Amino acid sequence: MTYQRLNEISDDLISSVGNYFYVRTELFSALEPLSKNVTILKGARGIGKSTLLQQFLLKKREAGYKVLYISADSTLLNTTLAEFAHEYYKRGGEYLAIDEIHKYGGWQAEVKTILDAFPHVKLMASGSSSLSLDYTAADLSRRHVMLRAKGLSFREYVNKNYQLNLKIMSLPDIISSAEEITVQIAKIFRVNKLDVLAIFKLYLREGYFLTRDNYPTATRYYDSLLNSINSVIESDFSAVHKEIDSVSRNNIKQLLKHIAVKCPFTPNIAELSRNLSIANDNSLKKYLYYLSEGEVLTNLYSANKSHKDFQKPHKIFLNNTNFAYAYCQEPLVGTIRETFVANCLSDSGELTAPTFGDFCLDDHYTFEIGGRSKNRKQLKSIQNSFVFADDIVSVEKDNLPLWLLGFLW
Repeated sequence: MTYQRLNEISDDLISSVGNYFYVRTELFSALEPLSKNVTILKGARGIGKSTLLQQFLLKKREAGYKVLYISADSTLLNTTLAEFAHEYYKRGGEYLAIDEIHKYGGWQAEVKTILDAFPHVKLMASGSSSLSLDYTAADLSRRHVMLRAKGLSFREYVNKNYQLNLKIMSLPDIISSAEEITVQIAKIFRVNKLDVLAIFKLYLREGYFLTRDNYPTATRYYDSLLNSINSVIESDFSAVHKEIDSVSRNNIKQLLKHIAVKCPFTPNIAELSRNLSIANDNSLKKYLYYLSEGEVLTNLYSANKSHKDFQKPHKIFLNNTNFAYAYCQEPLVGTIRETFVANCLSDSGELTAPTFGDFCLDDHYTFEIGGRSKNRKQLKSIQNSFVFADDIVSVEKDNLPLWLLGFLW
């Protein structure tokens, strides 16, 4: 029977994560669904969404609950999601996790049916970082908690690979107490005979995705990242954006190929349209937006410009530094620094391009990014402005260590 086979697969997958010692504790603790609500975990490919769901279910199973994990695109699933949930409910099911939910057509209506009909089944789902709710399809607006999962922060990478227990820091704390914080963290590294700068450089190269553990070499890992990006365009975009056809996918691939090795890239939309033979400028800006939503790129807009109106980005970055190394064997050090900062600050508020400096956050903080010798010359007349510098362990000449931003999550 199909249900029995899916249940067996679920048991095997959930059991298999018992051998995996690392848990992303902050995300893990937020997964518990509220009553008659669905928790939706969204994020890029390779950051560990499936593993996290399975780890959560393993914990619940060990506590005596009946749990089940399925992938929405499973070829064994020959009923609707709601019908499957009904069968699970009849068998005493308590926790149900549906992976790759974005690949199931009409998923929102199915989820709403499950919540309405089987309120005692606690429901979780995961999907692409491009996933968004269509409020005209089914009203889940007040019946969901959306968790956005990024790749590993520098803090998480260190905790995972060196068995430390470093804590999250808020940006205001990092700015106001950087000297005290760096002394404390540097001491922890020193006691454990670890070099914070050497480990940070390794993280920038190959530490963002949990999938690094699956590959014997960095080269194989980078190949997997490029394949993953291709899958985002080929599979995820088509599932989430119905207007994306084969011509659009090819245009997006050509666009990404053109700009990836140039990031950070200041786009000339008209020139790009001509070079790539894309007749409609709005289509090009929409593609850039989709690549940002899919966490392939990070688009930095000028102040007062909205990405929702498909405005031209002021500057374009690859989403994370590992992508930069995947596209270019030795990217410029300035590229890596700015890409790291854009990734770290992208969820901290509205990140825009200022007139002076490199980044502005919520029209309040202005940041300049550089190396050890970077000075505050450009920022001297700007309030709440700070320099984050690479290659320093602690505060030097009022410059804050760049690696500290890796403690924001």
